[in-house]
Formats: sequence, C-alpha cells, structure tokens
Amino acid sequence: MDDLPREVHRTLNTDPGEYEQALSKTLFGILSKSIHDLPGIVSALNESEVRPPESDAWTEEIFAAEMERLGAYPNSVGAPLGEHPAGVVPPGTSITDRPGPGSHGGN
Repeated sequence: MDDLPREVHRTLNTDPGEYEQALSKTLFGILSKSIHDLPGIVSALNESEVRPPESDAWTEEIFAAEMERLGAYPNSVGAPLGEHPAGVVPPGTSITDRPGPGSHGGN
C-alpha cells in the first residue's frame, strides 16, 4: 500500500464566493450527465454561463489551472495525511469521534 498517493486534508476558513458556487453547481450538473472526460467537461463548461476568470472560453489547460488554483487556498488548514500528531484531528473535519476542546494542536 505504500505506492498509493498521499491525499491532503484541507478545510477552509472562508465561504465560497458566487463564482465558486456557480462553477461547483455547473460541474456537478455536468458530472450528473455522466460526462467525466476532460474534453467533455470543457465542452460542457463552454456551453454554460460560467466563464473562467481571465478568458472568454474554457480550454483543458485553463480548466486544469483553475482547479489547481481553487484547490490551493492560502488560508486553508491541513497537512498531508500522516503529518498530524497522533490522536489530533484537524479542526473542520466531520467525524464524530473528534477529540475534545484543546486537543487540536493548540487551537
């Protein structure tokens, strides 16, 4: 199992803006139509009213860069899996067995 990619847990200290909400809703709509390939997603985005921030049309490169940008919020909290101290659950997780107050690494 050591060859599996390590995922990053992130929580945000901000609410999504109108653009992020519109993009998310549109992407969920596209995916619900069983469009899962990158060219299909880009084509469907171009048929929608959602436009990329600095362009009039989506391309595969613009979509990939935008997903990277949106996934790299500088005000997010988190660390790669395995890098949190043992027994500490990061704030913002949705599990029910979270340690009590004061056990979030100083928060």
